[in-house]
Amino acid sequence: MRRLARSTSALGVVAAMTVAVLLATSPAHATMGVIQRPISDFVDAQGSTNLFIPPVPDYIGWFDNPPHEFASVDYAGLVSEWLIQNGGPNLGTIVSGTVVDRPLQDGRTLVTVVLNTQNANSWVVPFGADFATGPLLFGYRGQDLLANPSLTPALCGSHFRVDFKNTAPGAALPDLVDAFILGNAAPGQELRMLSFRAEGNGPLRAEFGVPDGTPGRLGVSQTGLFMTQFQGATGDGFPAERVDLTVIGQ
Repeated sequence: MRRLARSTSALGVVAAMTVAVLLATSPAHATMGVIQRPISDFVDAQGSTNLFIPPVPDYIGWFDNPPHEFASVDYAGLVSEWLIQNGGPNLGTIVSGTVVDRPLQDGRTLVTVVLNTQNANSWVVPFGADFATGPLLFGYRGQDLLANPSLTPALCGSHFRVDFKNTAPGAALPDLVDAFILGNAAPGQELRMLSFRAEGNGPLRAEFGVPDGTPGRLGVSQTGLFMTQFQGATGDGFPAERVDLTVIGQ
C-alpha cells in the first residue's frame, strides 16, 4: 500500500476544496445528464491488488509533510471484508456514500465519489518502514487481528472524496491504486482531486515511546489537487498533508 507519489500524488484547506468543487461542476467542464450510481460500483472495484501489505488488498495510505509517519485507514472496508472472509473478527466497519457521474463534452465523464466510513481499522508506521512488516506506532494490521482476535484494534471514522475523469458515462470505475498509483489507468481516466480526513482512537505501541497499549488518538488530513500548475503551495499536488498521532489527554 502506498500513497500517491508527490509529483502526481495524497483535506484540509477549505479554499482549495472550493476551487476543486467549482472546477468539477462548472459549465465549461460538465453538461446535463448527471447520473447517480450505487456506491458499490466504486467500492467493489477497489482492492484488486495486494502488493503492499499482502495478503490484504491494497488501498491508499497517507504520509505527513515533512514525512515522519505513514497512516493506513480502511476507508473502503477492504480489511474488514478480508478479515470476515478469512474467519477473523468483525470490526463493525460500515461504508456509505455516493457516486455521481457528470457527462463531459468530450464524451468522458467526471466522477465524484464520497465515502463515509465508521469503525475503519487503522494503523501507523514510521516513515520509511516496510508497510507490511515495519514496527507499528499505533494500532494493528489486519494480519495481526486475524492471528490474534483478542487484540484491540484502532478504529477511525473517515471522510473520503475523490474526483476523476472516466472513459464514458456509466463505464466501470477504476481501482484507485491500480489505475493511479501503479499506472494502469485506461486511456481517458484522469485523477483530478482527492481529499481525506480521519479521526479515531486506539492503542499506541511501544515503538511510539510509551508503554504498549497506551490509549492514543490518530488524526489524518490530506488534500490532493491535480488540476493545478504544481507551483507554490501546490507544488507537489498536496497543499495539506497531516498525520497527527498523540497520547490521549496530552
